[in-house]
Amino acid sequence: MEELKDILKNLKNFGEEVFETAKNRFKLSTLFDVFTEKVIPTFVSEKELKDYYEKRMEEVNEFMYKL
Repeated sequence: MEELKDILKNLKNFGEEVFETAKNRFKLSTLFDVFTEKVIPTFVSEKELKDYYEKRMEEVNEFMYKL
């Protein structure tokens, strides 16, 4: 009976840890989204971002082609 209580207690603790981890990752994701959507555009124009990402995609494609 004690073993069952220990297993249930450990399972409950594990569930709480998973929930806390997921909650913290969601907060980090949300902060990153706010940063990319609100902060970056205030000091970089949309055209500059587009040009940058197009250049990076070309580099990635070239790298993949070379493999």
